[in-house]
Amino acid sequence: MAFLRNAASVGFATLFSRILGFVRDTMVAAALGAGPAADAFVVAFRLPSLMRRLFAEGAINTAFVPLHAEAEKRGEGQAFSDQVFTQVALIFFVLSALALLSMPLLIRVIAPGFGEGGGRVDLAVALSRITFTYCLTTALMVVASAVLNVHGRFTASAYAPALVNVVTIGGLLLAPVAGWQDEESLARMLAWTIFLGGIAQGALVFLVLWRAGLSLRPVRPRWDRQVRRFFLLALPGVVAAGVTQVNAFVGLVVASPDPGAVTWLYYADRVYQLPLGIVAVALGNALLPELARASARGDVEAERNVFSRAAEFAAFLSLPAGLALMVLSGPIVSVLFERGAFHAGDSAATALALAGFAAGLPAFAGAKVLQPLFFARTRMRLPFVVALIGMAADVALSLALFPVWRQTGIAVAAAASGWINLILLAFAAWRSGLLQVDTLALKRLPRLFFAAIAMALALHGAKELVDPWNGAEGPILLRIGMLGVLCCGGLAVYCGLAWVLGATENPLRQLRG
Repeated sequence: MAFLRNAASVGFATLFSRILGFVRDTMVAAALGAGPAADAFVVAFRLPSLMRRLFAEGAINTAFVPLHAEAEKRGEGQAFSDQVFTQVALIFFVLSALALLSMPLLIRVIAPGFGEGGGRVDLAVALSRITFTYCLTTALMVVASAVLNVHGRFTASAYAPALVNVVTIGGLLLAPVAGWQDEESLARMLAWTIFLGGIAQGALVFLVLWRAGLSLRPVRPRWDRQVRRFFLLALPGVVAAGVTQVNAFVGLVVASPDPGAVTWLYYADRVYQLPLGIVAVALGNALLPELARASARGDVEAERNVFSRAAEFAAFLSLPAGLALMVLSGPIVSVLFERGAFHAGDSAATALALAGFAAGLPAFAGAKVLQPLFFARTRMRLPFVVALIGMAADVALSLALFPVWRQTGIAVAAAASGWINLILLAFAAWRSGLLQVDTLALKRLPRLFFAAIAMALALHGAKELVDPWNGAEGPILLRIGMLGVLCCGGLAVYCGLAWVLGATENPLRQLRG
């Protein structure tokens, strides 16, 4: 099936980018630890990263793809693309200028706890003024990516974020040569690498756009009906498609008074975003065009088949990933980050947050499958309302749990918000007749769940056996080896059981095809 091949291609590109991101994060953790400079850099990076993930990981597509399809039928596809490109560029230019001017106030709003000393506010303001221009390059890039996606080209926009990681890793490798040794100097250097990486990723996408014989041109802005529809659809789509990112941002705000908590949550979020990103970005970009075309044709059977295979694909990846991250959170964080200025206490705090986030991973992946059912029909209001309810629950639970469980409470609140979002979306899709799953998927999904539970139990028992050789004081190669054995063993148990139960044949066959 075409969309699963596209999803696999985008998923592989996302995996490549996230692996480079882990390399970058381990180097940043070793250089900055979890001190004031690390907290300031996380805030400065989180704001433009939020914008990129909100827009680049599917939100623009939710409005652009169906409206572009309508414009193409009228022979106005290029004019529509140019208008969207021009107006998005103008809006983000103005927003970026306002943000740069009001950055001290903005930092105090998004990280109110930073005002309690340590110099984190001043450094966060300085770093954010460097990194925020990343938002403008991202805004231009995502429109170009949406045009490529409409024409069945998904790879460039999936690989583009890797360039930010490459530039950052290069900066960290050059730091000793350039004499950047103290944490504040390193944080400033890292902010500049984000700026340069944003330019590089935008250049890559526009180069691919040009080589594909496509174009985007600045034109005189016209606030016509199609452009108004685009923004009316895009804004709810941004909120609905970006629940996990907004939840992470809420966590940053709530955790800012606690020194180190912002950094612990950031690294925990980075780990659990790896499997979520593969599922969410791949299905979010590849599934919507398929559903939109089937919906336009009125082909109910094709919609049911595409959705069912997507649900299997999401469950096949997210169920074992979420459970494995919960069971192995300690060894994973220790192996990835515990070195240099990042100590054992930081690892323990990060691992607790990771386990909390991981509990919501299947829910967020499931929502990424359900949302395109509405987006393909330009029905943005309901996912928007559901997303607002989920975010309200996240804020309330974060405020309630943070005083008791600290950063772990924020992670648990995010997971609970994800399950609320999924349940409400599924109920709404069922009530409106959009949720139609074929018999094959109804057989396979419970079997995948059973295989994942069995894998988690096996991993828990195996972890207890290897813990004496997996301590942080042991050689790093031994720790990596033990973690590798656990992961490979868990994967073998899961895949073996899924195969024996007959739960994987269809997804794997589609991926090979």
